[in-house]
Amino acid sequence: MDDDKEKALQELSDLSQKMEKHRKEDEARNDAWWNGLTEEEREDAFCAVVKRICKAELIDRGTYRYALYTVFGFDSGMYMRGMDCGYMALHNAIFDGEEFEKMKAVTRFEVVDETGRAYVKYLVKYLDKDEGIKYSLQDDDKTLKVFINKKTWKEDL
Repeated sequence: MDDDKEKALQELSDLSQKMEKHRKEDEARNDAWWNGLTEEEREDAFCAVVKRICKAELIDRGTYRYALYTVFGFDSGMYMRGMDCGYMALHNAIFDGEEFEKMKAVTRFEVVDETGRAYVKYLVKYLDKDEGIKYSLQDDDKTLKVFINKKTWKEDL
């Protein structure tokens, strides 16, 4: 049994190394292609890609797969390449950024724990027009602080 596990782990390691080698070769080939384009061709490629990203992400608000398969017209073989070049990370960052923007307009703040709503603050009812919410990551991004107070914020409360 241990020999089978060791063999499987070795095969997995070999596969991982082959995938990384292929990713690096693909990246180098793509960079060489980009560097071989004229300025106008790079501009056209950039505009074509950004136009499709805006459609998929901002207009249609689609999933990663929607962007690849429907908007760009790729087949399933592009899934990993999209991840390798950073598109999935970009897709997730766009979604997170849009969610953060929506949070700026909340009218109720709740803290929920295993017992239910531990804290509720209705912002419209209790805050003046010059008050609001500010979110801050602190302590090497390990602490989320939420300030409900005047919009003339002190940065390090």
